[in-house]
Amino acid sequence: MPITGDLTQNESFTTQASAFPFTVVLESALGNANDMVNQEYLSGKREGAGFLGSDGAGAYNFYVAAGADKTDAWVLVGGDGTTDITPA
Repeated sequence: MPITGDLTQNESFTTQASAFPFTVVLESALGNANDMVNQEYLSGKREGAGFLGSDGAGAYNFYVAAGADKTDAWVLVGGDGTTDITPA
Protein backbone atom coordinates (compact mmCIF):
# COMPACT_ATOMS: atom_id res chain seq x y z
CA MET A 1 0.00 0.00 0.00
CA PRO A 2 1.37 3.46 -0.82
CA ILE A 3 2.51 5.76 1.96
CA THR A 4 -0.64 7.86 1.60
CA GLY A 5 -2.82 4.81 2.08
CA ASP A 6 -4.47 5.30 -1.32
CA LEU A 7 -4.78 2.22 -3.45
CA THR A 8 -3.35 2.21 -6.97
CA GLN A 9 -6.47 0.54 -8.42
CA ASN A 10 -4.40 -2.23 -10.02
CA GLU A 11 -2.20 0.18 -11.96
CA SER A 12 1.42 -0.75 -12.54
CA PHE A 13 4.24 1.75 -12.25
CA THR A 14 7.84 1.53 -13.34
CA THR A 15 9.99 2.58 -10.42
CA GLN A 16 13.69 3.12 -9.86
CA ALA A 17 15.61 3.71 -6.69
CA SER A 18 16.67 7.34 -6.47
CA ALA A 19 19.13 6.93 -3.64
CA PHE A 20 21.52 4.19 -2.59
CA PRO A 21 23.04 5.02 0.79
CA PHE A 22 26.80 4.88 0.33
CA THR A 23 28.91 5.74 3.33
CA VAL A 24 31.08 8.78 2.57
CA VAL A 25 34.59 8.84 4.06
CA LEU A 26 37.50 11.16 3.48
CA GLU A 27 40.04 9.77 1.04
CA SER A 28 42.73 10.68 3.58
CA ALA A 29 41.11 8.15 5.95
CA LEU A 30 41.17 5.46 3.25
CA GLY A 31 44.91 6.10 2.85
CA ASN A 32 45.68 5.83 6.57
CA ALA A 33 46.30 2.19 7.54
CA ASN A 34 45.60 3.05 11.19
CA ASP A 35 42.24 4.72 10.53
CA MET A 36 39.22 2.74 11.75
CA VAL A 37 37.98 2.41 8.16
CA ASN A 38 40.97 0.11 7.48
CA GLN A 39 40.43 -2.04 10.59
CA GLU A 40 38.37 -5.08 9.58
CA TYR A 41 36.98 -5.61 13.08
CA LEU A 42 35.71 -2.01 13.23
CA SER A 43 34.56 -1.25 9.69
CA GLY A 44 33.93 -4.65 8.17
CA LYS A 45 36.65 -4.07 5.55
CA ARG A 46 36.85 -7.10 3.27
CA GLU A 47 37.30 -7.83 -0.40
CA GLY A 48 34.47 -6.16 -2.32
CA ALA A 49 33.43 -3.75 0.46
CA GLY A 50 33.02 -0.21 -0.81
CA PHE A 51 33.00 3.43 0.23
CA LEU A 52 32.35 6.70 -1.48
CA GLY A 53 35.56 8.64 -0.96
CA SER A 54 35.49 12.42 -0.65
CA ASP A 55 38.37 14.81 -1.08
CA GLY A 56 36.55 17.23 1.23
CA ALA A 57 36.14 19.76 -1.58
CA GLY A 58 33.22 18.26 -3.48
CA ALA A 59 34.85 15.53 -5.59
CA TYR A 60 33.72 11.96 -5.00
CA ASN A 61 35.17 8.60 -6.04
CA PHE A 62 33.93 5.08 -5.44
CA TYR A 63 36.49 2.67 -3.96
CA VAL A 64 36.29 -1.09 -3.40
CA ALA A 65 38.59 -2.96 -1.01
CA ALA A 66 40.99 -5.48 -2.54
CA GLY A 67 41.14 -7.38 0.75
CA ALA A 68 40.60 -7.23 4.51
CA ASP A 69 44.15 -6.39 5.64
CA LYS A 70 44.64 -2.83 6.85
CA THR A 71 47.16 -2.22 4.05
CA ASP A 72 45.12 -3.82 1.26
CA ALA A 73 44.37 -1.28 -1.46
CA TRP A 74 41.16 0.60 -2.08
CA VAL A 75 40.66 0.21 -5.83
CA LEU A 76 39.15 3.14 -7.68
CA VAL A 77 36.13 1.90 -9.64
CA GLY A 78 34.47 5.18 -10.55
CA GLY A 79 34.54 8.91 -10.05
CA ASP A 80 36.71 11.95 -10.71
CA GLY A 81 40.02 10.45 -9.54
CA THR A 82 42.58 8.47 -11.44
CA THR A 83 44.42 6.36 -8.87
CA ASP A 84 43.87 3.60 -6.33
CA ILE A 85 44.61 4.26 -2.64
CA THR A 86 47.00 1.96 -0.80
CA PRO A 87 46.96 2.61 2.96
CA ALA A 88 50.37 3.13 4.50
